[in-house]
Amino acid sequence: MPRYFVTDPPVPIYEFDPSEVLSDTPPNVIWIRAKMDLATDSKVKNELLRFGKDTQIEAHLGENELSLLIHNIVRWDGPDLGNVPCDAAHIRQLDPTEQHIRAVLTAITERNARRASPDPKRAGASGFESAGAPGSTGSGAMEKAPSVSLQLATGISTSRSPNVSTGRPKR
Repeated sequence: MPRYFVTDPPVPIYEFDPSEVLSDTPPNVIWIRAKMDLATDSKVKNELLRFGKDTQIEAHLGENELSLLIHNIVRWDGPDLGNVPCDAAHIRQLDPTEQHIRAVLTAITERNARRASPDPKRAGASGFESAGAPGSTGSGAMEKAPSVSLQLATGISTSRSPNVSTGRPKR
């Protein structure tokens, strides 16, 4: 499937490395989405901002982790979780200080981190470096000058309008 679609199967997050022998008891495993698709991402955001009374928008910022867990945990297995249904009601009852839950949240966050977009102004962003661009070996290669606007460097506005330079509203 092309890169624009999320089709990867769920990923297991183990309570501890199953290859390490800690006891005869197998680890608890929480399965999460490999990555949130657009619909899931929207559901998480919708739970953070909702309409309250009088159609005022209410921010529920404290529910960020809960929303991530509810919409990303797809199932769980193990001695402590196997007999408990994997649903929103039981996810709400999870212990937020439990290290396994913290590891699940970390994995969800890392898997859904926004990638930095390439800077279109940077000469090498497309993989092509022209002569004179930083890092090029062509003639005219020079160090990149610090980016300071002319107005900041000289204290003189390039605009002829006094309203723009002083920030006063037009009369």
